[in-house]
Amino acid sequence: MSIGILTSGGDAPGMNAAVRAVFRAIKMREPNSELVFFRDGFRGLARRLDSSTDRNVARKDIRGIIHRGGTFLGTGRVPELIAPSPDDPEFAAKKAAHDAFLQVAVVNLFQMEVSHLVVIGGDGSFRGARKIAQAFRQTFPDRPFSVVGLPGTIDNDIHGCDYSIGFDTALNNVVDAIRKLRDTVESHRRAIILEVMGNTSGWLALQSALAGGAAAVAIPEVPATHDHERILGALRAGARRDYRYFIIVMAEGVRKQAGADWATRLRARIEADTQLADTLGSPLEVRLNSVGHVARGGSPSALDNTLAGLLGAAAADVIQLGRVEGSDPNRSKVEPGTDVMIGCRGPRPVVVPLAEVLEHSPRLVHEGVPLSKLMTQLMLRADQPF
Repeated sequence: MSIGILTSGGDAPGMNAAVRAVFRAIKMREPNSELVFFRDGFRGLARRLDSSTDRNVARKDIRGIIHRGGTFLGTGRVPELIAPSPDDPEFAAKKAAHDAFLQVAVVNLFQMEVSHLVVIGGDGSFRGARKIAQAFRQTFPDRPFSVVGLPGTIDNDIHGCDYSIGFDTALNNVVDAIRKLRDTVESHRRAIILEVMGNTSGWLALQSALAGGAAAVAIPEVPATHDHERILGALRAGARRDYRYFIIVMAEGVRKQAGADWATRLRARIEADTQLADTLGSPLEVRLNSVGHVARGGSPSALDNTLAGLLGAAAADVIQLGRVEGSDPNRSKVEPGTDVMIGCRGPRPVVVPLAEVLEHSPRLVHEGVPLSKLMTQLMLRADQPF
């Protein structure tokens, strides 16, 4: 039997290190094991196998990939994996495409004799993998098959792990951008509204705002952070205390929750605010900027590569031993045919049923988490007493 590996969804720095770790750990224990690399995410499961797979992968084929950003296997999103709603006017066509994709993927996996599919990705990738696994077992009930997921997403919104592969690199990229922008806005005594990735969850925006010393942050999950008046009150307090610049970090998902023109309206209110103008002696100029996909780029951080190695090696343990080596076998044993994700609690890998991961993902910020409390303690407030 073969072990398949693919990367899916948005690329995340450290994905290459995860592929390398799975490969090396499996080969270290069983040198004759066959690993199959699927190209371009789940697309590689449903195309011609001779053009979308790499078999008999040798050590030289993965040499040096640990230093590269992105994913050398390629990735992508597959709309056909999303089951259409019966209310969709194109339901029949989309349902046919959905069923056809699953059928081709399942047959290809069967023909490649894949017993375990390692999927490195986020919430959407795991949902797609779960569908494929269920379809495989329904079609070929006598053939062993399971999914082992590794959390790879810069959003850090996967249940069952403290940090996902790629988050630390993206966080450092955003903080680096904040520091560079600070130099220019401080020189001109301006404010800047910086948009960062985070369509559903605000972990990247929140943590980069805290680490970068931002004045305020707006995230999709906490409506109170969208309040223009609250942000204005904080800026007025800062102006009275002779702050020379203000950086406001917003997650892109705020535009869905509070309006596509949220940042534009906030800019207009800040520049027209008479209290700020009276304190500063002139209106406060505001610039709009975005980090965008730059956050995903560059070589992975040491922490992301270490995390990828830890989780990848644990995935090899689960595939070959049925548990994570060195852990309590009564707590980490994985029954054959069970879909799981390898997460982490601090520096230790943990095995989490994939069904549980999907039930509780995406993991969102809420006002009770410690970082939310830290936000109120460290960022500007209208009632700041010093």
